[in-house]
Amino acid sequence: MGKNFIERIKKLDKLTPSETKIADFFSRNYDELVFENLSSISRKAEVSKPTVLRFISKLGFKQFAAFNDELRKELKSNHDSMHIRYSLKKKVLNDGNDDIIAQTFTNTINNLENTYNNIDEKKFNLIAESLAKCDGKIYITGQRSSYALSYIFNNMIRRVLSNTILIEPQSSLVPDALIDITDKDVVFGIYRRPYSSETNSIIKYFAEIGSEIILITDSELNPLSKVSTHQLSVNTEGVSVFTSSTSLLAILEALNIAILNFCDESVADRLEKAEHIYKKFNTFHP
Repeated sequence: MGKNFIERIKKLDKLTPSETKIADFFSRNYDELVFENLSSISRKAEVSKPTVLRFISKLGFKQFAAFNDELRKELKSNHDSMHIRYSLKKKVLNDGNDDIIAQTFTNTINNLENTYNNIDEKKFNLIAESLAKCDGKIYITGQRSSYALSYIFNNMIRRVLSNTILIEPQSSLVPDALIDITDKDVVFGIYRRPYSSETNSIIKYFAEIGSEIILITDSELNPLSKVSTHQLSVNTEGVSVFTSSTSLLAILEALNIAILNFCDESVADRLEKAEHIYKKFNTFHP
């Protein structure tokens, strides 16, 4: 059970047998408690509804809704805990139907729709323009599970822009990649829960240099929001214990297209040259 609630229960004076039942139920089912209501707690703890309300009042909550809100906040603070996410997702799956594919696709569609509806088009285009017209270098980073996405994005825009540098995931090599950065450079970071300490350190170093910082993230209130120049927030809620990458990938693909609007005719020459080199090295199977 979360520390906040443990401490509150510990501070209570003598518990009645019924209150002990509730406290025990809360402790054993904390990870799923946010899905319960007054009636279900009463039934499962085998006590009356008024008893549940009195116990919640003893914990310092005037209403059940306030108690539930506090639970949600505490669970959110533990969002990075894999076992908590597992418990919550398992509960949702068990309460739903057996069609995992349908649940996954429904969740994906919801993420895409919510992301699209909440994207600021002006900010989106400003980010695309900043990348296309960067006078320095464009450093792309996203460590841990976000590295695959940063690799894909670098691969996409590298064919259009010649000044991109992908920061590799080997932590011992990161300092070498940062030696030459200046305040004319841009760092493009993919930053989602659980937030990587390495990405955090990399972005903060760019902030110290005075570089422009662009973040694609899952929350406007992420730990790096105060140092970012621009950021786009996307929905990453997933059916599994892992966050979804669909909306992130959609935004990266959209940015790749938007960047073309700010490029000159030299891009066509660059793409033609790339095609020639691919054929020369048999890069792709015919």
